[in-house]
Parts: sequence; structure tokens; C-alpha cells
Amino acid sequence: MPDLIVPILAFILVLLVAGNNLAVCVGPVVSSRIINRRTGIILAIIGSALGVVLQGSILRFGIDQLLPTSQPLLLPITLSIAIAIFLAAHRLRVPQPLSITFTMALLGIDLAYGSGINVGFALLIIFSWILATLGSLTLSYFSMGVLEKVIKKRRVWQTLDIMKGMLIILSFLAAFTFGANTIGLIYASLPPGGVSLAIVIVAIILGSVLLSAGTLRRIGDEILPLRYANALVSQFIAVVFVESATLFSIPLSSTQALTSSIYGTGLSYKARLLVQKPLKRIISIWVITAAISFAAGYIATYLIFLMA
Repeated sequence: MPDLIVPILAFILVLLVAGNNLAVCVGPVVSSRIINRRTGIILAIIGSALGVVLQGSILRFGIDQLLPTSQPLLLPITLSIAIAIFLAAHRLRVPQPLSITFTMALLGIDLAYGSGINVGFALLIIFSWILATLGSLTLSYFSMGVLEKVIKKRRVWQTLDIMKGMLIILSFLAAFTFGANTIGLIYASLPPGGVSLAIVIVAIILGSVLLSAGTLRRIGDEILPLRYANALVSQFIAVVFVESATLFSIPLSSTQALTSSIYGTGLSYKARLLVQKPLKRIISIWVITAAISFAAGYIATYLIFLMA
């Protein structure tokens, strides 16, 4: 039974993460009315599954730096904390970055247990979060101006058809990077092999189909009524940042990069398209859950190991 704890927890977590984060992959293309939600879900499932298969193992280096193998109970603690956070996020219909929850929980565990994780690598991850957030916002802000100038010089309908096709491709690539990085972070914590891969893929499918409606509606309908140009810029920048992080085995959630990009594209207009209240609520919840994850990791480790 102890050998089954980690796969079961990982399955539940992937289920919740897939349902919660699906919106960051296909939310822009669905909110732009290019494809419907059912097609978007199918696109996200295929892309994220391929991301895990082809690049999911890259995050193993990051896991090795963050999660010492000397104490086997540390991983179940981390997975349990992440599950609790994502259950709350699912109820609130808020897209939650796994990288924040996972990393902050591990830092809390390390502080309590003194397990000797690579603190320098953990700080690099936090720096990458800040860089991705500010970089996505800034690049999207200026890219919108450039794209608008290009669009004005082309035929309207031809340009719209090109942008629609590009958005579908970018949504697939967003799902791919989501599978490679976010889901890959969970997959990399499991023993290598076909069984672990099957567990993750089944959980992706079930989570996407059964649990994605709430966050997809919030991203697609409530945060920003995206025009094609906004969706194109925000999705492209998010894909670039997440894929770059993946290649360096750095956990970076698509949610962080996409949300920042959306905000930047919204700020580029004098008539703001951005509905700021839901976005500010989401960011506030990220800060709160980061603190909760850290505290939960510390307290759980202290109670289990140091009070025993």
C-alpha cells in the first residue's frame, strides 16, 4: 500500500491541475470564438499529452534539485498540499500555478526538515517567475503596437483568416508546453516508466473533460473579451516563456505567463479591454496560496518528523 500512495496522489493532482489549467491553453482561442469549448478541450488534451510524452522528463533535473530522495515521505506531503490548494482553486474557479504551490511547499519542508535541497536553484525558480511575469507584461504591451501597425497594412479578411489559424496552432503549442512543464513537474516526480506515463495521461483526459468548465469560463469570458490580436500576442509570449523555462528544467506555469501577457495587451489600449477586478483577485489568491503552501509544508513536516 505505501508504494501506491505517490501514484494515487499524483493521479489526483494531475486530474485537478488539468481541469484547472486547461483555460490557459485554449482560453484565448475559445474566448475569441474561433473554436468552441468542446474542440478546445480536445485540442488541449492532445497537446498536453504530447508535451508530457516528448518533454515531461526534462523536469526531472529540477525535481532532483528541489526534492531530496533521503526521506520518501517528503513527496507525499508536497503532493497532498498541492491537492488541497487545487481543490480550493477549483471551487473558486481560479487558475492556480502549480509551480508556485509545489516549490513553496518544498521550501517550507526544507526549512522545517533541513533536507538540503538546492536553495540556489529554488531562488533561480523564483527569479524566473518574476522575470516571466514582468517580461510577459512588457513584451505584450509593446508587441500589440507593432502588430496593430502590421494589421493596418494588410487586407482585413485575409489577415483575420491568418490570425485564426495561428491562434489554433498557438493554443496547441500552449497545451504542449503546459504538458511538458506543469504536468511534467508531477510526472518527473514519479518513477520512470510506462505505468507512470499512463497514470498521467488518463488523469489529463479525465481532468480536462470533467473539471475544466469553471476556469475556462473565467479566463474566456470574465477576464478579457479578447480580440484576435490580443489573443495572438498573449498566447505567443506565454508559449515562448514556458518552453524556454522547460528547456532549463525550471518549473514555470503557463498561467503566470499568460495572465501577465493578457494584462499587458489590455494596457496597450486607451479604451481598456481588461476587466481588472477578476485579474487582481486571481493574483491576490496566488500570493495567498504561495504563503499557505510554504506554511503548510513547514507545519506538516514539523508535526510528522520533529514531533515524532
